[in-house]
Amino acid sequence: MPAWRKARAVLRADTVARAVALCVDTRRGVLVVGPPGAGASRCAADIAAGLRAAGIPVSVWDDLDRAGAHRALPDGAVLVASARVGAALPPGYREVVSARTTRLPLRNLTRGQSEAAVSAAVGAPLSARLVEALWACSHGNLTALRATYDDLATRGLTRRTCDRVELTVDPATAIAGVAVDPQLWIGASTGPGVVGPDGLDPVTDALTTVALARRIRIQDLERLHGCEVASDLVARALVAEAQHNGAQVLVVQPPVLAAALRAGADHRRRRDAYDAVLALKGIVPPDPTIVLWALSEAPATHAGRVDAPAALAAARAALDAHDYRTGVELSEAAQRAGLEMTPLQQAELALVAGSCLRLLDRVQEAAVMFERSLECLRAAAGPRGDDDEPGGPDFTSVLIDNVTARADLAHYRDRGPENSLPLIEAARGFLTPGHPAHSVLDALTVVHLSYAGRYREAARAHAELGAPQTDAAPGHPAPLHPASLPAEWERRLEAIHALALDALGQSDAALAVLRRLARQSRTMNHHAWASEEYLAALLYVVLHGFGVNTLFAELAPFIAVEQDDSVRLDHGMRRVADAEIALAAGDLPSAVSAASDALDTIEVDGPEDVLPRAISLCALISALSGQTATAEEQLRRLRSVHGYANSPVGPEIRGAEAGVLFCLGRSEEALGIVRSLVDDGLLGSAVRAALAGVLMADPESCRIVAELEVSGDVPVLVRDLAAANLADNPRRLIDAAQRARGHGLLMVAAAAADRARTLATPGSQHHTLAERMLATTEISGSLAGLTGLGGPARWVPPGVTLTRRESQVAELVGQGLTNAEIADELHLSKRTVEGHLNRIYTKTGTRLRG
Repeated sequence: MPAWRKARAVLRADTVARAVALCVDTRRGVLVVGPPGAGASRCAADIAAGLRAAGIPVSVWDDLDRAGAHRALPDGAVLVASARVGAALPPGYREVVSARTTRLPLRNLTRGQSEAAVSAAVGAPLSARLVEALWACSHGNLTALRATYDDLATRGLTRRTCDRVELTVDPATAIAGVAVDPQLWIGASTGPGVVGPDGLDPVTDALTTVALARRIRIQDLERLHGCEVASDLVARALVAEAQHNGAQVLVVQPPVLAAALRAGADHRRRRDAYDAVLALKGIVPPDPTIVLWALSEAPATHAGRVDAPAALAAARAALDAHDYRTGVELSEAAQRAGLEMTPLQQAELALVAGSCLRLLDRVQEAAVMFERSLECLRAAAGPRGDDDEPGGPDFTSVLIDNVTARADLAHYRDRGPENSLPLIEAARGFLTPGHPAHSVLDALTVVHLSYAGRYREAARAHAELGAPQTDAAPGHPAPLHPASLPAEWERRLEAIHALALDALGQSDAALAVLRRLARQSRTMNHHAWASEEYLAALLYVVLHGFGVNTLFAELAPFIAVEQDDSVRLDHGMRRVADAEIALAAGDLPSAVSAASDALDTIEVDGPEDVLPRAISLCALISALSGQTATAEEQLRRLRSVHGYANSPVGPEIRGAEAGVLFCLGRSEEALGIVRSLVDDGLLGSAVRAALAGVLMADPESCRIVAELEVSGDVPVLVRDLAAANLADNPRRLIDAAQRARGHGLLMVAAAAADRARTLATPGSQHHTLAERMLATTEISGSLAGLTGLGGPARWVPPGVTLTRRESQVAELVGQGLTNAEIADELHLSKRTVEGHLNRIYTKTGTRLRG
C-alpha cells in the first residue's frame, strides 16, 4: 500500500507564487496564519523555498505561536513565519513580525486541492470512494487528510490497483471507524487554566460540547461555558460558523476531530451535554441524534421536551442531512414512545421515513411507508378549521411532498413517466379548483417529462405554466410569474428548464435562465438555492454551450457547496462530471480513468439511474481511443439496461451511442440516432451526437449539422466546422480550430487542424498554419477512433540539427508527454515549450505529434 511520502509537490501553488513575487518586489516577508492543521507551516516552507530559488536570503520562523526563546533575524533576510490563527505571539516576536511581514491568511484546501495533495503524497490517483471518505473527514484540513489516510491504510481499507488507490469498503463504513488523536489540533491550543471535573481543560471541554451538540448557537455555548472560552474557540478556528434555520451555529472542524471528541466522551458526559442542549430555548432545534437519544434512552425524562413537532423536525433534519438511517430510527422511536400525533403529523412522519428508506435502496419498505402516509392524508382530509384542513398550508405541503415521493419512486421503478404522471393527476382530487398547489403539480409534470429526457414535451408544458412576464429580453425565455409557483419550486423548475433548453439547442437562453437564478442567489445563503438540479444544469449548459475554459471560470458555486452537507453530490456523479470535462478537453487518459472509476463506484454505491451515462462515456472514450472490442462490449452492456435513455441525460446517452457507432464504422446506425434527435427537436443533443461524424468529415453528418438552428459558442462552432468540411475550405477549418482551442476543446481543434492540413497544398500558408497548430495543440492519448488522427509520435528526421533544448523537447514528445508535463520536466513555462515545438517544425517541416 502506498505510504504517505515526505517528498512532496508544492501545495497552493498560486498562493505560494503570489507570495514569492510580493516578497521579491517589496523585500517584505510574510506571516502565514491558518486554522490548526490547515498547513500554514508547509505553505511557509514552500514560500521560503521559492525565495531561495530566486536568490533571496530567508529566515524561517515556524509555528511562531509556540516558539521558545527569541531568535535574531539576520541582516538582509526576508522573514517567513507561520502561526495558528487567533493565537497570541510570544513576547519579543510580535513587534518584529508586525514590522517585517505581511499577514497571509490561509484557508483549508478545496476538494480538488485535497485530492491532488493526497495523490501527490502517495504517488497515485485516488478512487472516487477514497476521495469521498477523505473529504468527509477533513473538509480540506491537511492534518486531517494525512491522519485519515494513515488510519485507513493501517486498517487495510485501501489497496493499490493498476491505475489508482481504492477504498475497499463503502465510504460510510470507512469513516465510522476512523480514529485520530484530538491533540493533533487542540494540543497546543489549550492554555493554562482550571481543569474541569472530567480532567479536561476548558477549551477541550467546550469543544466536546460543540461536537456532541453537533450544532449550537454561540450564545448558548457562552451560557454553558463562558464568553471567554467560546470566543477563544472561534478565534482559533477550532469551530466554524454555519447557517441553520436562519441562525448562526457552531460546528467543530475538521469533522474527524468532532468524531474523535464524541468517541472520547463517556456516557455521563454525553448525557450531560444532551440534557443541556434539550433544555436550551431558541430557534435551533436539537440535532436528530439527540432527539433519537431522548426518545430511545429516556423517553419519560424528556416527555415534555420531545413532542411530535420536535420528532418531525428531527426526522426532516436527518433526511436533509442525508443521515437516512437516523431518519428511519427516529420514526420507529417516535412510534415506540407513543407520541401523540394528528393524522397529518403521522402522514408526514411516514413520508419522511419512506423517503429515507427509498434513499437506502429499501424500495419495497419505502413504498409501504408512502402508502401509509397517503392513508393518513385521507384521514386528515376531514374539515378541521385550522391549518390541518385540506387546502391549508400544512396539509398542502405534506400532500405535495407525498405525491413527489411516490412519483419519483414510480419513475425509478419504471425508468419512465408512464406511471408517475397519473399519480400527479390523482393528487388534484385533494385540491379545490383554482388552488395554488395545482401549479406545483403542473411543475412536477414538467419535472418528470424532463426526467425521461422528453425535453420538447417538457418545454411545451413549461410554456403553459403561469403568466409570462412582458419585460423579458428579446430571444430569452421569460421567467415564470412570481405568484405562479413557490420560490423553491421555481428555482428547481427553472434549473431543469435550462437543461431542456440546452438539449433543444438554445444554449444562450439556457445560460440566461441560470444567470437569473445566480442573481437571485446573491440575496440567499447558498444552501437555500444550490440544488443538485442547479449544479447539474450549470455543468451541462456551460460545458455544452460554451466550452471547458468557460466552465473553469464558473466553479465558484461548486466550491461553495463542498462543505454543505445539505447538498448531496454523489461521488460517482462527481467522477462522471470529471469524465465529461476531460472528454470535452480531449484528455482521453484522464477521461478513461474518471469514467472507469465512475462505473466502478456507481455499480456499488449508486445512484443506479446514473449508471447508463457512465457506461455510455466508457464506450465513447474507448471508441475514440481505437479500443473497438471494449467499445463494442460497453455498447452491448448499455443497450441491455432497461430504459437506458429514459433519464435527464438520456439525449446525451443517445448521442454517446451515436459517437461510438461512428467510430466503429457503423455510420448509418449513428445517423439514424442523429436524425431521431432532430425529429424530437433536440437540436443541441443532435449536434453533440453528430460530433464524431463531423470530426471525421462524414458528409451526411456535416450536412445535417450545417442546417441546424442552434445557439451557444460551441454548437455554432461545430455547425461552422461542418460547413467548412462540406466546403473543403482550409481557411475556415483553421479558424474553427483556433476557436475550438480558445474554448478548451483540444480534440475538436486537433481534428479541424488535421483536416485543414489534409486539404491545404503542402508548403502553403494554410498548410503551415495547420502544422503549427497541430504541433502546439496537446491532446493526451491517441484518437485512433477518428480517421486521420492518433498514432505514435514521429521522431525528428535524420540529418536535422537541433539545439540541446530542442532535442530534449523532441525526446519528451516522443515519450508521449504533454506540453505541460514537458514544461514541468525541464523547468520551463508552457509557452516556452510551445516556442521550441514551433522552431522544431520550422527546421524539420514535420510535426512530432501524430
